[in-house]
Amino acid sequence: MRYGHTSIVNFLSRLVMSFSGFVATIVLTRTLGQDRYGTYVVVLSVLAWVAMVGKLGLPQAIRKRVSEPNDGNYVVSGALAQLGLYAIVVACLLVARPYLNEFMGLEATWVLIAILATQLGLIFVQSVLDGQHLVHVSSVLSPVEWTSRSIVQVVLVLSGLGIVGAFAGYIIGAIVAIGIGLYFVTVPSTMPSRRDFDRLKSYAQFSWLGSIKGRTFMSMDTLILAVFVSNGLIAIYEIAWNLASLFAIFGASISQTLFPEMSKISAESDSNAEVAGLLRVSLAYSGLFIIPGLVGSALVGDIVLTIYGSGFEAGYYVLLVLTFARLLYGYMDQFLNTIDAINRPDLTLYINGIFVGVNAILNVTLTWQFGWYGAATATTVSAGLGLVLGYRFASQVIDVTVPLNEIAKQCFAASVMAAVVLVGRVLVGETLLIVIGLVGIGAAVYFSVLYGLSREFRTTVHENLPFELPVFPSE
Repeated sequence: MRYGHTSIVNFLSRLVMSFSGFVATIVLTRTLGQDRYGTYVVVLSVLAWVAMVGKLGLPQAIRKRVSEPNDGNYVVSGALAQLGLYAIVVACLLVARPYLNEFMGLEATWVLIAILATQLGLIFVQSVLDGQHLVHVSSVLSPVEWTSRSIVQVVLVLSGLGIVGAFAGYIIGAIVAIGIGLYFVTVPSTMPSRRDFDRLKSYAQFSWLGSIKGRTFMSMDTLILAVFVSNGLIAIYEIAWNLASLFAIFGASISQTLFPEMSKISAESDSNAEVAGLLRVSLAYSGLFIIPGLVGSALVGDIVLTIYGSGFEAGYYVLLVLTFARLLYGYMDQFLNTIDAINRPDLTLYINGIFVGVNAILNVTLTWQFGWYGAATATTVSAGLGLVLGYRFASQVIDVTVPLNEIAKQCFAASVMAAVVLVGRVLVGETLLIVIGLVGIGAAVYFSVLYGLSREFRTTVHENLPFELPVFPSE
């Protein structure tokens, strides 16, 4: 895997981020309780949608234009454009303040404004670093933010500040990450020109719907659930979603790593053959963790959910549906990431438009009829449709090769893992500590079997490890 080192750095960074968030979430759920934590989740869901409006495709445009080998000051022009969008959003929030507070069940509009500033700032810095081919640096900022946030949240919440301490952690964590990221950003010495703004706009006008697509997938269900179910159930649903997302971090790492490389190759060459090769690699490894994650969730997910407190095991079936949704979305994202990289945001605009429309309609309809199972189903169906459309349109612009053989090997390795874990649960027991041990054993079995089956996986491991494994040589 040519860009394996960067992907591994990105993945490990996301893993640290997820672990720190995992610990903080346990403290929050056990300290705040289901209802209060559910309110916290609703506020963050509103924040996510507000942040999406505050971006409108600008981060994607900045990442794309900065990554291209041409003149232009897209750092300063991007920063000015982002400040302008932020000012407009803040004005709208202040006008809608009474209605927002009523929906959230908390006087939190000013909190939204403060957190929004730091979140948009961090996203801007990361977009610039990605475009400047410093993905390994950008990748570190997220775990820095999450770890700083988690530490502050745990300290303040346990000190008695409750939900206020949780929000304070968001602000402080982002500020720390922004400060570190700015140190590595290179700002061109030229003044930004009108052409720079025009080129950002020309890309953002197509990519803005991608932001809505991502946000729709991540939190449309939470907003709709806030209308139909209690905050306690929302808390359980969000925990299930967080666990499902944990398995998807490697696929997201590959996507983030390969985009600037694909973009540069596409801008420098008329041939997309190398881009097609990178797409195949991304598809081969997108399910590396989430396929066994789905199988593992089916086997021990009910026990793992009890870590968060009594009652959270009720989200077991929702966890399975959402993990499958993340699997489909991960493959879909690889196709759309490639289409964007070869400068065809018009195609992703069409795909994202269908995705958002279908997701919104299904979420309202199915959640109304079936509660949180309907919300999870709507998310899954939307991801499946997006995957089909992504494959279809990517095939129109490049030669797509789906590595079905590699994916099949991952599924087989996960099946062997399942047999081992299931036997262990039946024979040894199913307490939380035993299940945690079985998870570790299952992971070892999965990767051992896959290492023995897949020459491509062995080659990737040998190329990216600092030492040579003694068995199953890659050649």
